[in-house]
Amino acid sequence: MRRVVHIITKLELGGAQKNTLYTLEHLEPGVTGILICGPGGILDKEALGSGRYITRFCPFLVREVNPLLDAAALLWIFFYLAGIKPGVIHTHSSKAGILGRWAAYFAGVKSVLHTFHGFGFTPLQSPPVRKAFILLEKLTAGITDILIAVAEANVDKALSLGIGSPAKYRVIRSGIESGKFEKKLGNDTIRKRFGISPRVLLVGNISCFKPQKGLEDFIEACRRLSLLGDYSFILAGDGRLGNRLRKQVYDSGLEGRLFMPGWVGNPGELIPELDLMLHTAYFEGLPRVLLEAMASGVPVVSSNVDGVADVIRHGVNGFLASPGDIDSMVKYSHNLLKNPELRARMSRQQRKSFRPEFDIKTMSGRLNALYREIEGL
Repeated sequence: MRRVVHIITKLELGGAQKNTLYTLEHLEPGVTGILICGPGGILDKEALGSGRYITRFCPFLVREVNPLLDAAALLWIFFYLAGIKPGVIHTHSSKAGILGRWAAYFAGVKSVLHTFHGFGFTPLQSPPVRKAFILLEKLTAGITDILIAVAEANVDKALSLGIGSPAKYRVIRSGIESGKFEKKLGNDTIRKRFGISPRVLLVGNISCFKPQKGLEDFIEACRRLSLLGDYSFILAGDGRLGNRLRKQVYDSGLEGRLFMPGWVGNPGELIPELDLMLHTAYFEGLPRVLLEAMASGVPVVSSNVDGVADVIRHGVNGFLASPGDIDSMVKYSHNLLKNPELRARMSRQQRKSFRPEFDIKTMSGRLNALYREIEGL
């Protein structure tokens, strides 16, 4: 029996997690899928409810660095893998990527893959911590058979830091279910919910409320835009910065203009209703929300980080600014919002820019082919 084990730190509501569950749900017939993750994620119930794969929670696997818990998680995963002897291990996220690959190595697993949905080393870390994470990734790349990146920019960054060799890398996009975003639902669900007139231009962002997403910048940009026109704003998502961001909205005088609906179960109900997607992250892999905007024909203003330039061409289907450059983001956003012809042209270019490689079915098919390849089938 062929077994493919996916390991991810926690099932938060994010692109890496959703795509991991989709991959497991769509493994080829005859392949048993197993998911190992830490408990306490929003998507735990969805994973447990699947009849296609098995979910096992490692009680010691947590996001924060904790030497005792990390050692316990390594041992837990090692003994589990040694017991079931899977053919393929596929890890995701920084913590699970390191621990899972070393556990697989010690357990004698023949085929080990890892996907970089982004990197565990970030500009927000102190130099010693960042260097330590890079060193760990370099060492762990040596015991990994295939390294998957979701964007060409991620490959370039990893290689520039000495993480792995070019021959190990594959680029497989973090795909979306494009059919959900190809047209509006026709009933203005989000606008009606918040009483936003169809005549008012709507700027939006969907993110997990983490520091890397730069959502303080998003709110500040919205405050400045609110002084320039009759615009409304949506910030969907939630997370540990939720209370701080809600206070910033209140302090900025944006109550009644910037709405925070929490997590949106179906982004296809929101994104096609937007007139502009404003993405303010400080680092990313390949943001799925930009692919969703692309499939919806929604122009984008985004910080130019990591894989963003793979999908947004400055002045063609959106505008790019340096991370933290709120002045440029406001300028580009206002220019788009006040110019309907420019928005229409960029909307057409967005739809034209969407390629089959960005669809989740393509992602799943390429991963299944990769599992066969690495197992020699």
